[in-house]
Amino acid sequence: MAEAEHVYLNNNEHIRAVVEVETRDARFGKWCHEKYPNHQYERSAPLMYNLRAIKSDEEIKMMQKACDITNNGFRRILKFVKPGVMEYEIQAEFMHEFLKSRSKGFAYEPIIASGFSACVLHYIDNNAGCKDGEVILMDVGAEYGNYNADMTRCVPVNGKFTQRQKDVYNAVLRVKRAAEKMLVPGNVIPEYHEEVGKVMEGELLRLGLIDKTDIKNQDPKNPAFRKYFMHGTSHHLGLDVHDVGNIYRKMEEGMVFTIEPGIYIREENLGIRIEDNYVIRKHGLDNLMGDIPIEAEEIEEIMNS
Repeated sequence: MAEAEHVYLNNNEHIRAVVEVETRDARFGKWCHEKYPNHQYERSAPLMYNLRAIKSDEEIKMMQKACDITNNGFRRILKFVKPGVMEYEIQAEFMHEFLKSRSKGFAYEPIIASGFSACVLHYIDNNAGCKDGEVILMDVGAEYGNYNADMTRCVPVNGKFTQRQKDVYNAVLRVKRAAEKMLVPGNVIPEYHEEVGKVMEGELLRLGLIDKTDIKNQDPKNPAFRKYFMHGTSHHLGLDVHDVGNIYRKMEEGMVFTIEPGIYIREENLGIRIEDNYVIRKHGLDNLMGDIPIEAEEIEEIMNS
């Protein structure tokens, strides 16, 4: 310390961080200031967040492995789901597959939400029975080597979407594909989210969930589509599921993001979200979940095979 001019101290500056008790980092920082009061103290977080935003090839290999394990888990449950199965049984099937593949388990608390519960964004009770005619929303991902996958898929309990369920599902899929074209170097998250919202607005109009009067009278700060799509479309992914990163920094090659639009219709007990993980490349996006079934017909086919 006698030779040092600047000391860089770590602190959790994640925009989603909720710190309710004093952390080890905070205690260490306090100790440093008390023992060495004449040093210049700096924040390490901006440097680390800047470094973590761009993933190396080795990091992307870890994330691809996490996504591949997640794929195995999803294919496993497609053969397992049927009317009467419990949400926690589905969770157990995922966990079995993840541990078998040398993952430490879930990258985050899994969401296995059937029926109305799919409209609760962070439903984690996972204790209900899955009923005939319902759709199950599953937001799960495996961890591998401390790197995370973050997948969402929706499946019909009985193996067959109704026409309405399929219409909503395909609307979400179209929004996701439109978002893929916007996740490009030079774009920034707030502007990107605004553009995705315009695409979602058109889909909600077609589904009859909002009308032109709703759009005409909407508050620009709280547009009409927010009634059915109330969260962001993308976030950084890496060592954290919601990885650190400056949302105002322009997107660059090597960054990894989710794309996860959703439509949540409480009055119809229906929530649909579809989510994949992407690396931004020079030539376009590299979908780390490109092998995971996503088309409604493919999901039905595997469930009924």
